[in-house]
Amino acid sequence: MKKFLPILLLISSCSTQPDKTKSIQVDTAKVADRLKPKVISDSTNTLTGKIENLELEYIVWGCACANWVTPADFDKYQDNKLAEHCIFIEPASDSLELPIYFDASRHSIKIKGQFYTRPDYPKGTMQTEEQLEKAKVFRYSEIEVIDKPNFNPDNKIQTLTLGYNAISCTCAQWSELKFDNNPEKRIRYWLEPSNENLIKADTLFDGENLPVQIKVTGQIVSENGFPKRNLSKVGQDEAGKVFRYTKIQVLKNGQKKNGY
Repeated sequence: MKKFLPILLLISSCSTQPDKTKSIQVDTAKVADRLKPKVISDSTNTLTGKIENLELEYIVWGCACANWVTPADFDKYQDNKLAEHCIFIEPASDSLELPIYFDASRHSIKIKGQFYTRPDYPKGTMQTEEQLEKAKVFRYSEIEVIDKPNFNPDNKIQTLTLGYNAISCTCAQWSELKFDNNPEKRIRYWLEPSNENLIKADTLFDGENLPVQIKVTGQIVSENGFPKRNLSKVGQDEAGKVFRYTKIQVLKNGQKKNGY
């Protein structure tokens, strides 16, 4: 009998090993499932059916909470429980996401849509370590970014003589001509016209007509942002100084001078 004992132990050991492996695999799957982010928005919540138009401002809170409020509610509750009157917004499609150029300090939004019937979170909201309180949710089908009428940049009014760099990227393209021979001091600007009647500086370059040089008068309205225009292919890493101009003069446009 002693001669067979090691063999029996070996058979016993081999026969139980697959069960242990299976058990470990099942436990790992359960752990992975528990660690998977959980959607906390209510998929059964329904819209009221009442179409409304809202103007909203963004509040930069130091917490995870609803951060949009109407100007009227901001004025009324800014010193008393303002957070209780803030709402979430939810785009009806990905194409309606807040544009990259939106700047809470100088922009507000106008949106059209409907509220959900119950306080909730925007669809697809994931659970995080910080507790997120429910609030009213407005699902919008139209959005317009507008300038805040009371926005007043701190930077002084100045006149810059700029050249278009024609860099092969979606980044800011304008820089001061006086630093052309001193790259270390060169700053590239995004340009934004203050009204629709002004020449749009970024349309001057047609792909071949260099040099393009302009003189603009205005102010830096953002130290790290984007101009208010379509920037669908631009990434956040390309944010920079935004110069909003009230006057523009075209100095050179390829072989043409004093205009185009």
